[in-house]
Amino acid sequence: MVHGMSTNADHNAKGKSGADKHETIGGVLVSALDMEDQISSGVYEEYMDRQRWPGHLDDATLAEIQQRLTVLVEDTKKHKKILQALVREHGSNK
Repeated sequence: MVHGMSTNADHNAKGKSGADKHETIGGVLVSALDMEDQISSGVYEEYMDRQRWPGHLDDATLAEIQQRLTVLVEDTKKHKKILQALVREHGSNK
C-alpha cells in the first residue's frame, strides 16, 4: 500500500524529518504527484476561466495571460508524466 506524506506539524512535533516519516518511496512519489495535480488544477487551469478575472480586463490582456498560463499548465503535465513514470519504476513498496 502507498502512503501519503504527513504534515509539517507532524514532523516537527515528533522531531523527525520528512524523510524519516515516509514509509515507502511510492508514498513520497504519490504525494509529489498529488501536489502537482493540486498546483495545476487549483491554480493554473482555474485561472484560464474568464469569470475569474475582473470584468474590465480587456480581451487582449486576458489572451496574453492565458497564453502564459498555458505554458505552465503544459509544464505541469510534463512534470506529472515524469512523476507517474517514477511511481511505476520505483513505487512498489520499497
